[in-house]
Amino acid sequence: MHCTVQILNAASLMACTNARNNIATNYFSRTLRWIKLQLRQHAFFANMEPGFVSSWAKFVCCTAGDNITDIWELLPRYTSLLPPPQHTMQYLEYLVVTMQQLMGPLPVTDQSLEHQPESYLPWLHMVLSDFEEAQDTPDAPRLFSMLPQSSNHTEFITISSTSLHKLLKAAGIASVPSLSANKGAKEFIQHQESWWNQYTACINFSKRAQQSRRCFKFQHHHHHRHLAESASGSSRAAGQQQVNGSRAYLTDTWFSIVGLDPGRKALFTAVVHSQQAVDSLRGGRLCQSKYESLSWSCSRWQEASGIKFRLQKAELWISRKPALAAALKATPTAKVASSAQFLQHIRHRMQHTAAAQAHYGDRRHRQLRWRSFIKRQQAYSAICKTISGGNSDTIVAYGDAKFSSSCCKGNPSTPTVSLRRKLGHCCQVYNTDEFRTSKLCCACKTAMDGMPLPLLGNPGRHAADLF
Repeated sequence: MHCTVQILNAASLMACTNARNNIATNYFSRTLRWIKLQLRQHAFFANMEPGFVSSWAKFVCCTAGDNITDIWELLPRYTSLLPPPQHTMQYLEYLVVTMQQLMGPLPVTDQSLEHQPESYLPWLHMVLSDFEEAQDTPDAPRLFSMLPQSSNHTEFITISSTSLHKLLKAAGIASVPSLSANKGAKEFIQHQESWWNQYTACINFSKRAQQSRRCFKFQHHHHHRHLAESASGSSRAAGQQQVNGSRAYLTDTWFSIVGLDPGRKALFTAVVHSQQAVDSLRGGRLCQSKYESLSWSCSRWQEASGIKFRLQKAELWISRKPALAAALKATPTAKVASSAQFLQHIRHRMQHTAAAQAHYGDRRHRQLRWRSFIKRQQAYSAICKTISGGNSDTIVAYGDAKFSSSCCKGNPSTPTVSLRRKLGHCCQVYNTDEFRTSKLCCACKTAMDGMPLPLLGNPGRHAADLF
Protein backbone atom coordinates (compact mmCIF):
# COMPACT_ATOMS: atom_id res chain seq x y z
CA MET A 1 0.00 0.00 0.00
CA HIS A 2 2.84 2.37 0.83
CA CYS A 3 4.48 1.67 -2.55
CA THR A 4 1.16 2.33 -4.33
CA VAL A 5 0.81 5.70 -2.56
CA GLN A 6 4.31 6.72 -3.65
CA ILE A 7 3.58 5.76 -7.25
CA LEU A 8 0.34 7.76 -7.19
CA ASN A 9 2.16 10.74 -5.67
CA ALA A 10 4.83 10.57 -8.37
CA ALA A 11 2.17 10.33 -11.10
CA SER A 12 0.28 13.30 -9.62
CA LEU A 13 3.46 15.36 -9.42
CA MET A 14 4.26 14.55 -13.06
CA ALA A 15 0.75 15.52 -14.15
CA CYS A 16 1.01 18.81 -12.23
CA THR A 17 4.38 19.55 -13.82
CA ASN A 18 3.07 18.79 -17.32
CA ALA A 19 0.05 21.04 -16.76
CA ARG A 20 2.25 23.87 -15.50
CA ASN A 21 4.60 23.55 -18.46
CA ASN A 22 1.66 23.41 -20.87
CA ILE A 23 0.32 26.73 -19.60
CA ALA A 24 3.63 28.55 -19.13
CA THR A 25 5.09 27.50 -22.48
CA ASN A 26 2.07 28.20 -24.69
CA TYR A 27 0.47 31.17 -22.95
CA PHE A 28 2.00 33.99 -25.00
CA SER A 29 1.84 32.20 -28.36
CA ARG A 30 -1.87 31.45 -27.94
CA THR A 31 -2.50 35.00 -26.75
CA LEU A 32 -0.79 36.38 -29.85
CA ARG A 33 -2.95 34.21 -32.09
CA TRP A 34 -6.06 35.50 -30.33
CA ILE A 35 -4.95 39.11 -30.80
CA LYS A 36 -4.34 38.51 -34.52
CA LEU A 37 -7.83 37.06 -34.78
CA GLN A 38 -9.29 40.19 -33.20
CA LEU A 39 -7.21 42.54 -35.34
CA ARG A 40 -8.25 40.83 -38.58
CA GLN A 41 -11.85 41.74 -37.79
CA HIS A 42 -10.99 45.45 -37.92
CA ALA A 43 -10.98 47.22 -41.29
CA PHE A 44 -7.57 48.85 -40.69
CA PHE A 45 -5.82 45.46 -40.31
CA ALA A 46 -7.93 43.41 -42.75
CA ASN A 47 -5.66 43.92 -45.79
CA MET A 48 -2.42 44.55 -43.93
CA GLU A 49 0.62 42.38 -44.53
CA PRO A 50 1.04 39.52 -42.04
CA GLY A 51 4.37 40.86 -40.80
CA PHE A 52 2.88 44.19 -39.72
CA VAL A 53 -0.13 42.43 -38.16
CA SER A 54 2.28 40.34 -36.10
CA SER A 55 4.09 43.50 -34.98
CA TRP A 56 0.82 45.11 -33.88
CA ALA A 57 -0.16 41.90 -32.06
CA LYS A 58 3.14 41.90 -30.16
CA PHE A 59 2.62 45.56 -29.31
CA VAL A 60 -0.86 44.89 -27.89
CA CYS A 61 0.31 41.78 -26.02
CA CYS A 62 3.25 43.63 -24.45
CA THR A 63 1.17 46.61 -23.32
CA ALA A 64 -1.60 44.42 -21.91
CA GLY A 65 0.70 41.89 -20.24
CA ASP A 66 2.87 44.56 -18.61
CA ASN A 67 -0.23 46.39 -17.29
CA ILE A 68 0.67 49.68 -19.01
CA THR A 69 -1.94 52.45 -18.83
CA ASP A 70 -0.70 54.72 -21.63
CA ILE A 71 -0.05 52.17 -24.37
CA TRP A 72 1.28 54.72 -26.90
CA GLU A 73 4.42 55.25 -24.86
CA LEU A 74 5.72 51.93 -26.19
CA LEU A 75 4.96 52.67 -29.84
CA PRO A 76 8.37 54.32 -30.59
CA ARG A 77 10.05 51.04 -29.66
CA TYR A 78 8.43 49.42 -32.70
CA THR A 79 10.17 51.26 -35.52
CA SER A 80 8.13 49.55 -38.24
CA LEU A 81 4.80 50.80 -36.85
CA LEU A 82 3.27 54.22 -37.48
CA PRO A 83 0.50 55.88 -35.45
CA PRO A 84 -2.87 54.56 -36.71
CA PRO A 85 -6.03 56.63 -37.30
CA GLN A 86 -8.04 57.89 -34.35
CA HIS A 87 -10.76 55.25 -34.53
CA THR A 88 -8.11 52.50 -34.72
CA MET A 89 -6.34 53.94 -31.67
CA GLN A 90 -9.58 53.80 -29.71
CA TYR A 91 -10.12 50.19 -30.79
CA LEU A 92 -6.63 49.18 -29.67
CA GLU A 93 -7.07 50.93 -26.33
CA TYR A 94 -10.37 49.11 -25.78
CA LEU A 95 -8.72 45.80 -26.71
CA VAL A 96 -5.86 46.34 -24.24
CA VAL A 97 -8.23 47.28 -21.40
CA THR A 98 -10.37 44.20 -22.07
CA MET A 99 -7.32 41.93 -22.04
CA GLN A 100 -6.02 43.43 -18.80
CA GLN A 101 -9.32 42.58 -17.13
CA LEU A 102 -9.34 38.95 -18.30
CA MET A 103 -5.70 37.85 -18.71
CA GLY A 104 -5.14 36.98 -15.06
CA PRO A 105 -2.68 38.36 -12.49
CA LEU A 106 -0.68 41.25 -13.96
CA PRO A 107 2.03 41.73 -15.01
CA VAL A 108 2.24 38.44 -16.86
CA THR A 109 5.79 37.10 -16.65
CA ASP A 110 7.46 33.72 -16.87
CA GLN A 111 7.74 33.66 -13.10
CA SER A 112 4.04 34.37 -12.56
CA LEU A 113 3.10 31.68 -15.07
CA GLU A 114 5.30 29.18 -13.24
CA HIS A 115 4.03 30.02 -9.73
CA GLN A 116 0.32 30.54 -10.48
CA PRO A 117 -0.55 28.61 -13.67
CA GLU A 118 -4.11 27.91 -12.55
CA SER A 119 -4.86 31.66 -12.43
CA TYR A 120 -4.45 31.92 -16.21
CA LEU A 121 -6.73 29.02 -17.16
CA PRO A 122 -9.90 31.21 -17.46
CA TRP A 123 -8.15 33.39 -20.04
CA LEU A 124 -7.00 30.39 -22.08
CA HIS A 125 -10.53 28.95 -21.86
CA MET A 126 -11.94 32.15 -23.35
CA VAL A 127 -9.28 32.09 -26.09
CA LEU A 128 -10.18 28.49 -26.96
CA SER A 129 -13.89 29.40 -27.10
CA ASP A 130 -13.18 32.20 -29.60
CA PHE A 131 -11.01 29.83 -31.66
CA GLU A 132 -13.87 27.35 -31.88
CA GLU A 133 -16.26 30.05 -33.13
CA ALA A 134 -13.75 31.12 -35.79
CA GLN A 135 -13.26 27.67 -37.35
CA ASP A 136 -15.44 28.60 -40.33
CA THR A 137 -13.25 31.58 -41.29
CA PRO A 138 -10.58 31.30 -44.03
CA ASP A 139 -7.64 31.71 -41.62
CA ALA A 140 -9.05 29.55 -38.84
CA PRO A 141 -6.74 29.43 -35.79
CA ARG A 142 -5.48 26.08 -34.62
CA LEU A 143 -7.31 24.58 -31.65
CA PHE A 144 -5.48 23.40 -28.56
CA SER A 145 -6.11 21.33 -25.45
CA MET A 146 -6.43 23.04 -22.10
CA LEU A 147 -4.48 20.29 -20.34
CA PRO A 148 -1.71 18.02 -21.66
CA GLN A 149 -2.88 14.67 -22.97
CA SER A 150 -0.93 11.51 -22.24
CA SER A 151 -0.26 8.88 -24.87
CA ASN A 152 -1.43 5.28 -24.79
CA HIS A 153 2.15 4.11 -25.22
CA THR A 154 4.10 2.97 -22.18
CA GLU A 155 7.10 5.02 -21.11
CA PHE A 156 10.54 4.03 -19.90
CA ILE A 157 11.76 5.28 -16.53
CA THR A 158 15.34 5.56 -15.31
CA ILE A 159 16.12 3.50 -12.20
CA SER A 160 19.39 3.98 -10.37
CA SER A 161 20.70 2.00 -7.41
CA THR A 162 19.29 4.61 -5.02
CA SER A 163 15.83 4.52 -6.60
CA LEU A 164 15.93 0.70 -6.62
CA HIS A 165 16.68 0.77 -2.89
CA LYS A 166 13.70 3.06 -2.26
CA LEU A 167 11.41 0.81 -4.27
CA LEU A 168 12.54 -2.26 -2.32
CA LYS A 169 12.09 -0.50 1.02
CA ALA A 170 8.65 0.77 -0.01
CA ALA A 171 7.66 -2.78 -1.00
CA GLY A 172 8.38 -3.95 2.55
CA ILE A 173 11.45 -6.10 1.91
CA ALA A 174 13.08 -6.27 5.34
CA SER A 175 16.42 -7.69 4.18
CA VAL A 176 17.37 -4.48 2.40
CA PRO A 177 19.85 -2.42 4.47
CA SER A 178 19.04 1.14 5.40
CA LEU A 179 20.89 4.01 3.71
CA SER A 180 20.50 6.28 6.73
CA ALA A 181 23.63 4.91 8.37
CA ASN A 182 27.06 4.66 6.74
CA LYS A 183 27.20 0.95 7.49
CA GLY A 184 23.96 0.31 5.66
CA ALA A 185 25.05 2.42 2.68
CA LYS A 186 28.34 0.52 2.38
CA GLU A 187 26.53 -2.81 2.66
CA PHE A 188 24.10 -1.88 -0.07
CA ILE A 189 26.88 -0.65 -2.40
CA GLN A 190 28.84 -3.85 -1.87
CA HIS A 191 25.82 -6.01 -2.70
CA GLN A 192 24.11 -3.78 -5.26
CA GLU A 193 24.97 -6.14 -8.14
CA SER A 194 23.28 -9.01 -6.32
CA TRP A 195 20.23 -6.82 -5.63
CA TRP A 196 19.96 -5.94 -9.33
CA ASN A 197 20.27 -9.60 -10.35
CA GLN A 198 17.75 -10.71 -7.74
CA TYR A 199 14.97 -8.19 -8.34
CA THR A 200 15.46 -7.31 -12.03
CA ALA A 201 16.12 -9.16 -15.28
CA CYS A 202 19.73 -8.01 -15.59
CA ILE A 203 21.06 -11.56 -16.02
CA ASN A 204 18.81 -12.33 -18.99
CA PHE A 205 19.55 -8.92 -20.44
CA SER A 206 23.29 -9.50 -20.13
CA LYS A 207 22.98 -12.85 -21.89
CA ARG A 208 21.08 -11.30 -24.79
CA ALA A 209 23.62 -8.49 -24.94
CA GLN A 210 26.48 -10.96 -25.17
CA GLN A 211 24.70 -12.85 -27.93
CA SER A 212 24.32 -9.62 -29.91
CA ARG A 213 28.02 -8.80 -29.31
CA ARG A 214 27.16 -5.57 -27.57
CA CYS A 215 28.71 -4.46 -24.31
CA PHE A 216 26.72 -2.20 -21.98
CA LYS A 217 28.21 -0.23 -19.16
CA PHE A 218 26.89 1.99 -16.38
CA GLN A 219 26.20 5.60 -17.23
CA HIS A 220 28.84 8.04 -16.09
CA HIS A 221 28.52 11.85 -16.09
CA HIS A 222 31.71 13.88 -15.84
CA HIS A 223 32.27 17.47 -17.02
CA HIS A 224 29.08 17.42 -19.10
CA ARG A 225 30.24 14.37 -21.02
CA HIS A 226 27.99 11.34 -21.33
CA LEU A 227 29.20 7.77 -21.61
CA ALA A 228 26.34 5.33 -21.95
CA GLU A 229 27.23 2.49 -24.27
CA SER A 230 30.34 1.11 -25.93
CA ALA A 231 30.06 -1.33 -28.77
CA SER A 232 32.58 -4.09 -29.27
CA GLY A 233 33.36 -6.71 -31.86
CA SER A 234 32.07 -6.59 -35.41
CA SER A 235 29.18 -4.21 -34.62
CA ARG A 236 31.59 -1.48 -33.51
CA ALA A 237 33.75 -1.89 -36.59
CA ALA A 238 30.71 -1.81 -38.84
CA GLY A 239 29.44 1.36 -37.19
CA GLN A 240 32.81 3.05 -37.57
CA GLN A 241 32.96 2.08 -41.23
CA GLN A 242 29.47 3.43 -41.86
CA VAL A 243 30.19 6.78 -40.17
CA ASN A 244 33.52 7.25 -41.90
CA GLY A 245 32.12 6.20 -45.23
CA SER A 246 29.31 8.76 -45.16
CA ARG A 247 31.62 11.76 -44.79
CA ALA A 248 35.20 10.56 -44.73
CA TYR A 249 36.95 13.89 -45.21
CA LEU A 250 35.32 15.34 -42.11
CA THR A 251 36.82 12.68 -39.86
CA ASP A 252 40.21 12.64 -41.56
CA THR A 253 40.67 16.42 -41.81
CA TRP A 254 41.05 18.47 -38.65
CA PHE A 255 39.06 21.67 -38.41
CA SER A 256 38.22 24.00 -35.55
CA ILE A 257 35.13 26.06 -36.51
CA VAL A 258 31.80 24.85 -37.93
CA GLY A 259 28.75 26.98 -38.66
CA LEU A 260 25.54 25.00 -38.19
CA ASP A 261 22.05 26.09 -39.18
CA PRO A 262 19.11 23.94 -37.98
CA GLY A 263 16.26 23.85 -40.46
CA ARG A 264 12.75 22.62 -41.12
CA LYS A 265 13.19 20.70 -44.36
CA ALA A 266 16.66 19.50 -43.34
CA LEU A 267 17.76 18.54 -39.87
CA PHE A 268 20.78 20.82 -40.19
CA THR A 269 23.17 22.34 -42.73
CA ALA A 270 26.75 22.87 -41.57
CA VAL A 271 29.63 24.77 -43.18
CA VAL A 272 33.21 23.92 -42.29
CA HIS A 273 35.57 26.85 -41.73
CA SER A 274 38.18 27.43 -44.43
CA GLN A 275 40.77 30.12 -43.75
CA GLN A 276 41.74 30.38 -47.43
CA ALA A 277 38.15 31.18 -48.41
CA VAL A 278 37.92 33.86 -45.70
CA ASP A 279 41.18 35.49 -46.85
CA SER A 280 40.05 35.56 -50.46
CA LEU A 281 36.72 37.16 -49.52
CA ARG A 282 38.34 39.82 -47.36
CA GLY A 283 40.88 40.61 -50.07
CA GLY A 284 38.20 41.26 -52.66
CA ARG A 285 39.37 38.36 -54.81
CA LEU A 286 37.28 35.65 -56.36
CA CYS A 287 36.88 32.81 -53.89
CA GLN A 288 39.04 29.98 -55.19
CA SER A 289 38.73 27.80 -52.09
CA LYS A 290 35.15 26.74 -51.41
CA TYR A 291 33.69 26.03 -48.03
CA GLU A 292 33.01 22.37 -47.31
CA SER A 293 29.40 21.82 -46.33
CA LEU A 294 27.33 18.90 -45.10
CA SER A 295 23.72 18.35 -44.15
CA TRP A 296 21.30 15.71 -42.92
CA SER A 297 17.85 15.55 -44.48
CA CYS A 298 14.78 14.77 -42.40
CA SER A 299 14.27 11.47 -44.22
CA ARG A 300 17.84 10.44 -43.44
CA TRP A 301 17.28 11.21 -39.76
CA GLN A 302 14.01 9.26 -39.72
CA GLU A 303 15.78 6.27 -41.26
CA ALA A 304 18.94 6.39 -39.13
CA SER A 305 17.09 6.89 -35.84
CA GLY A 306 14.74 3.96 -36.47
CA ILE A 307 11.59 6.10 -36.49
CA LYS A 308 10.37 4.80 -39.86
CA PHE A 309 10.86 1.18 -38.83
CA ARG A 310 9.07 1.74 -35.55
CA LEU A 311 6.08 3.44 -37.19
CA GLN A 312 5.77 0.69 -39.79
CA LYS A 313 5.84 -2.04 -37.17
CA ALA A 314 3.40 -0.24 -34.88
CA GLU A 315 0.99 0.32 -37.75
CA LEU A 316 1.23 -3.34 -38.79
CA TRP A 317 0.54 -4.63 -35.28
CA ILE A 318 -2.40 -2.30 -34.61
CA SER A 319 -3.95 -3.26 -37.98
CA ARG A 320 -4.22 -6.85 -36.74
CA LYS A 321 -6.61 -5.63 -34.01
CA PRO A 322 -9.31 -3.79 -35.98
CA ALA A 323 -11.59 -3.29 -32.98
CA LEU A 324 -8.91 -1.54 -30.92
CA ALA A 325 -7.73 0.47 -33.93
CA ALA A 326 -11.28 1.67 -34.61
CA ALA A 327 -11.80 2.59 -30.95
CA LEU A 328 -8.57 4.61 -30.77
CA LYS A 329 -9.33 6.32 -34.08
CA ALA A 330 -12.81 7.28 -32.86
CA THR A 331 -11.51 8.99 -29.72
CA PRO A 332 -13.25 12.38 -29.31
CA THR A 333 -10.91 15.33 -29.44
CA ALA A 334 -9.73 16.99 -26.25
CA LYS A 335 -9.34 20.39 -27.97
CA VAL A 336 -12.72 21.66 -26.82
CA ALA A 337 -13.84 24.41 -24.47
CA SER A 338 -17.02 22.65 -23.35
CA SER A 339 -16.67 20.59 -20.19
CA ALA A 340 -19.33 18.13 -21.41
CA GLN A 341 -17.40 17.40 -24.60
CA PHE A 342 -14.17 17.07 -22.63
CA LEU A 343 -15.87 14.53 -20.32
CA GLN A 344 -16.81 12.51 -23.40
CA HIS A 345 -13.14 12.39 -24.31
CA ILE A 346 -12.20 11.27 -20.79
CA ARG A 347 -14.88 8.54 -20.70
CA HIS A 348 -13.82 7.18 -24.07
CA ARG A 349 -10.16 7.13 -23.05
CA MET A 350 -10.90 5.40 -19.74
CA GLN A 351 -13.11 2.85 -21.47
CA HIS A 352 -10.31 1.68 -23.77
CA THR A 353 -7.28 2.38 -21.55
CA ALA A 354 -6.85 -1.22 -20.39
CA ALA A 355 -6.91 -2.64 -23.92
CA ALA A 356 -4.59 0.06 -25.24
CA GLN A 357 -2.05 -0.41 -22.44
CA ALA A 358 -2.15 -4.17 -22.87
CA HIS A 359 -1.42 -3.76 -26.58
CA TYR A 360 1.29 -1.10 -26.39
CA GLY A 361 2.81 -2.54 -23.21
CA ASP A 362 3.47 -6.06 -24.50
CA ARG A 363 6.94 -7.48 -24.98
CA ARG A 364 7.32 -6.75 -28.69
CA HIS A 365 6.43 -3.07 -28.25
CA ARG A 366 8.90 -2.74 -25.39
CA GLN A 367 11.62 -4.35 -27.48
CA LEU A 368 10.72 -2.07 -30.39
CA ARG A 369 11.02 1.01 -28.22
CA TRP A 370 14.34 -0.17 -26.83
CA ARG A 371 15.62 -0.78 -30.36
CA SER A 372 14.46 2.69 -31.41
CA PHE A 373 16.23 4.21 -28.41
CA ILE A 374 19.51 2.50 -29.40
CA LYS A 375 19.17 3.58 -33.03
CA ARG A 376 18.45 7.18 -31.98
CA GLN A 377 21.54 7.29 -29.78
CA GLN A 378 23.63 5.85 -32.61
CA ALA A 379 22.26 8.48 -34.99
CA TYR A 380 23.13 11.25 -32.52
CA SER A 381 26.63 9.81 -32.16
CA ALA A 382 27.10 9.69 -35.94
CA ILE A 383 25.94 13.30 -36.34
CA CYS A 384 28.13 14.60 -33.52
CA LYS A 385 31.18 12.76 -34.81
CA THR A 386 30.54 13.99 -38.36
CA ILE A 387 30.31 17.60 -37.21
CA SER A 388 33.12 17.61 -34.65
CA GLY A 389 35.42 15.23 -36.49
CA GLY A 390 36.08 13.42 -33.23
CA ASN A 391 37.80 16.51 -31.79
CA SER A 392 36.42 17.96 -28.55
CA ASP A 393 38.08 21.33 -29.29
CA THR A 394 35.86 21.92 -32.31
CA ILE A 395 33.82 25.14 -32.04
CA VAL A 396 30.27 24.96 -33.40
CA ALA A 397 28.39 28.22 -34.06
CA TYR A 398 24.82 26.97 -33.63
CA GLY A 399 22.08 29.03 -35.26
CA ASP A 400 19.82 30.31 -32.51
CA ALA A 401 16.58 30.36 -34.50
CA LYS A 402 14.58 28.88 -31.59
CA PHE A 403 11.90 27.17 -33.63
CA SER A 404 10.61 23.64 -33.71
CA SER A 405 10.75 21.80 -37.01
CA SER A 406 7.35 20.26 -36.23
CA CYS A 407 5.68 23.69 -36.52
CA CYS A 408 5.90 23.62 -40.33
CA LYS A 409 3.10 21.63 -41.97
CA GLY A 410 4.18 18.86 -44.30
CA ASN A 411 7.58 18.31 -42.67
CA PRO A 412 8.30 15.49 -40.21
CA SER A 413 9.32 16.43 -36.69
CA THR A 414 13.08 16.46 -36.13
CA PRO A 415 15.12 17.31 -33.02
CA THR A 416 16.58 20.80 -32.65
CA VAL A 417 17.00 21.39 -28.90
CA SER A 418 18.20 17.84 -28.24
CA LEU A 419 20.72 18.09 -31.08
CA ARG A 420 22.13 21.24 -29.51
CA ARG A 421 22.39 19.42 -26.18
CA LYS A 422 24.08 16.36 -27.69
CA LEU A 423 26.63 18.50 -29.51
CA GLY A 424 27.47 20.22 -26.23
CA HIS A 425 28.65 16.87 -24.86
CA CYS A 426 31.33 16.33 -27.52
CA CYS A 427 32.47 19.82 -28.58
CA GLN A 428 32.13 23.52 -27.77
CA VAL A 429 28.79 24.95 -28.91
CA TYR A 430 27.88 28.64 -28.96
CA ASN A 431 24.45 30.05 -29.83
CA THR A 432 24.69 32.48 -32.74
CA ASP A 433 22.08 35.12 -33.47
CA GLU A 434 20.75 34.78 -37.04
CA PHE A 435 19.44 38.34 -37.34
CA ARG A 436 20.23 39.68 -40.85
CA THR A 437 22.66 36.87 -41.57
CA SER A 438 21.05 36.32 -44.98
CA LYS A 439 21.44 39.97 -45.95
CA LEU A 440 24.92 40.85 -44.65
CA CYS A 441 28.20 39.64 -46.12
CA CYS A 442 30.01 37.18 -43.86
CA ALA A 443 33.37 38.90 -44.50
CA CYS A 444 32.78 42.69 -44.42
CA LYS A 445 29.39 42.71 -42.59
CA THR A 446 27.83 45.06 -45.17
CA ALA A 447 24.55 44.63 -47.04
CA MET A 448 24.88 42.60 -50.22
CA ASP A 449 23.46 43.66 -53.58
CA GLY A 450 20.60 41.82 -55.21
CA MET A 451 21.40 39.08 -57.69
CA PRO A 452 20.81 40.28 -61.31
CA LEU A 453 18.37 37.59 -62.42
CA PRO A 454 16.33 38.37 -65.58
CA LEU A 455 12.58 38.64 -65.11
CA LEU A 456 10.25 36.41 -67.07
CA GLY A 457 8.63 38.29 -69.93
CA ASN A 458 11.01 41.25 -69.60
CA PRO A 459 14.60 40.20 -70.41
CA GLY A 460 15.88 43.76 -70.21
CA ARG A 461 14.88 44.15 -66.58
CA HIS A 462 16.40 42.32 -63.61
CA ALA A 463 15.01 41.22 -60.27
CA ALA A 464 17.63 43.30 -58.44
CA ASP A 465 16.05 46.48 -59.84
CA LEU A 466 12.92 45.87 -57.77
CA PHE A 467 14.68 46.18 -54.41
